Amino acid sequence: MKLLNVFPFKLLIPLCIVLGAFLLCVLTVYLNRITCTTETFSESTRYLSNPYQGFYHIIGYTLSDDYVPTDGLSNQTASYSDSLALVEINLKNYRKTEISETGLTQLNDILTAWSQSPSNTKLILRFIYDWDGLALATEPETLDLVLTHMDQVSTLVNRYCDSVYIMQGIFTGNWGEMHHSHFMDADSVKTLIQHLHEVIDPSIYLSVRTPAQWRMVNDLYNLPGKFPAFGADDSLMGRLGLFNDGMLGSESDLGTYGNTARRDATSPSYQGTRKEELAFQNTLCQYVPNGGEVIYNHNLSDLETSVSDLRTMHVSYLNADYDGRVLEKWRNTVWTGNDAFRGCDGYTYMQTHLGYRYLIRTCKIKKSGLIKPDVTLTLTLQNNGFSNTLKPFQTSVILKNVETGACTDVPLNADLRKLGSGQKKSFTVKLPVKDLERGSYQIYFSVKDETNGQMILLGNENEATDEGYLLGQLEK
Repeated sequence: MKLLNVFPFKLLIPLCIVLGAFLLCVLTVYLNRITCTTETFSESTRYLSNPYQGFYHIIGYTLSDDYVPTDGLSNQTASYSDSLALVEINLKNYRKTEISETGLTQLNDILTAWSQSPSNTKLILRFIYDWDGLALATEPETLDLVLTHMDQVSTLVNRYCDSVYIMQGIFTGNWGEMHHSHFMDADSVKTLIQHLHEVIDPSIYLSVRTPAQWRMVNDLYNLPGKFPAFGADDSLMGRLGLFNDGMLGSESDLGTYGNTARRDATSPSYQGTRKEELAFQNTLCQYVPNGGEVIYNHNLSDLETSVSDLRTMHVSYLNADYDGRVLEKWRNTVWTGNDAFRGCDGYTYMQTHLGYRYLIRTCKIKKSGLIKPDVTLTLTLQNNGFSNTLKPFQTSVILKNVETGACTDVPLNADLRKLGSGQKKSFTVKLPVKDLERGSYQIYFSVKDETNGQMILLGNENEATDEGYLLGQLEK
């Protein structure tokens, strides 16, 4: 009886309130409990069949009034398995006239067949008048006719702009390589490339043969401090890349470079030294494509030198058939770099590093707060390729309900065009856990080409799934 008198009953109600609040808090935390686990990641040495890069083969066609439609075009594209093809269209039959309706029908059929490629092959397109090093005898005698031909083919090229990645050259020169032509004076080159810029869809990259021609066309000695990256201002500069069919062939890449130091240049069209021209490409070709053919040279074809130069030039595509002596030398050389490819042959190293090669380095998941915790995912990506993608890719994190299969797509703000060769960057996204039903979720990382939704493969040992690459697990 005394104990009852001693106990302060007036504190009972507040105590119950505090206890109830505590229990409610514990229950809330329990009901909102979230656990996360993440995968570990390592680099693979597998070849990734991704768009806009790699080894290509040359496929040639001559437009003619004798053209008769056949199934041959579809059969040819159906059997082609590489992600790039250099398609050369010879216009020599029209050196004195406009392209006929039959010739344009043939061109349309060619582009139609390639646009339906089962391998989703993208085209490097080169219009030429010569295959034999005799352009002076086979190209038109007037600049106006070349411009007319550009106008005629542009309508069809633009119709298939999703399939055409790059247009090489300005139609003229031996093999279409912008040399030994009636039209290689500065005014003609500027007129032709500017006209292509005006009539060809802006999503298609253009290219000239040498850095000197690039500077001449843009009337610049040096690249601007703020480059119009990825066609940001629809300028010719922002879409104009390079193609080099003399890579490694000599100190000058068979005339691609010269001996003039930048300090001694008297016009933008100077041909700089190898060292300075490689440095020029190292900056320029972060924003525009570069590729072509390698030529055998006893010293420059060595694997270590080749890798160094091609990485500096940010090369994303090479001819798979030429020069066979260089390719064989690479096959017979072992890569000794301190990376996942150590011990593989040099050809494999080259094939797997042309263009971009993105991979996941780490994935970290952080929780903050008790009552309704926030969950933040940080993904660290690295690009071990020679170059970066020049096309926009869609990146997202996907939460897949293990029981129902329902997927929640969370956009990840990661512009992979800005993840350059050798660079590593971290990207963070907040996961919408508060909106998820209770259950188990698998977390995936997805990269897709914005043009057609094609999945972009990553250079990890982890296998890709329909949703992307597994990052970890979340339990709610």
